[in-house]
Amino acid sequence: MEFWFMIIIFTALIIGISLFFKNKKPPVMYLIPSAFTAVSIVLLIASFIIGGFSGMGMIVFSIGLLISSAATLIVVSFYGFLKCE
Repeated sequence: MEFWFMIIIFTALIIGISLFFKNKKPPVMYLIPSAFTAVSIVLLIASFIIGGFSGMGMIVFSIGLLISSAATLIVVSFYGFLKCE
């Protein structure tokens, strides 16, 4: 249950940050979820290097961040598609 709660918090946080930059000329609101995806992949690779229980905890954190950033990218893209002026 805590894993899904963590994903919901990450998703709300990334959506909030992305929508804060919605009026910037280059579409920065699409870059923010992509940057979080890159960070989660780097954390996933680093967790295999760390190993042990610390690495397993880092895997859970990075998978949660990856799921939430992918969901955020879908939501923000859909928002941008509907917001066409």
